[in-house]
Amino acid sequence: MGSGRKNRRGEIVDATIRLAAKQGVSGVSIRQIASEAGVTEGALYRHFDNKDDLCQQAYQQIVADMVEEKEQLLQSRTATLEDLLRDWIRLSFEYYDRYPDAFTYVLLTPYDFTESDITLQQGRMFSQLIADASQAGEFPDTDPVLAMSHFSGLMLNVPRLINEGTLAPPALQYVDAVYAAVRGVFGLSAAVGDGRRDTIAVLQSAVLGGRHRDPFA
Repeated sequence: MGSGRKNRRGEIVDATIRLAAKQGVSGVSIRQIASEAGVTEGALYRHFDNKDDLCQQAYQQIVADMVEEKEQLLQSRTATLEDLLRDWIRLSFEYYDRYPDAFTYVLLTPYDFTESDITLQQGRMFSQLIADASQAGEFPDTDPVLAMSHFSGLMLNVPRLINEGTLAPPALQYVDAVYAAVRGVFGLSAAVGDGRRDTIAVLQSAVLGGRHRDPFA
């Protein structure tokens, strides 16, 4: 019985993520979620108080998975800053390729529910990484929040452009191109191969056009 209830709850969360990633949080109703999950609305309310509660718990579950991966990455004390930045991009793109709906729901879909501590943790982790690197002379003296905004804009444009059909999947193939763009934005010297210049130009143009949101909120 307990296992069945747990599986049913997971099915409801998965249905919420699938629908919200495609229609937005505001465009999804409890009735649609229940239908997608194959449950009655009454059964759904036995697991969640309301739509906001459901959407928020689904969001927090995904972010917790992302945070765990980033925490493991940052525990590698022997890695250089450049290795950490590149691996942050790699982990993000690997997650998108495995779970595109979950990634899109959390990082590319507008929401209006109240943020919790877990939803802000990735941002704090990245800001602290940049602050420590700046203090150690490994990174330009830049406001960590501004650095996070530039970094996230470049990184998130790949999944967004794949979703729009402008770039071909998988996202993982663009790790080096995005990393080269990041180095260029922050003035970190790096040779850029001709094969990556078009992708970098697309990413930087999208960022300069303001077509991104902060993924670490």
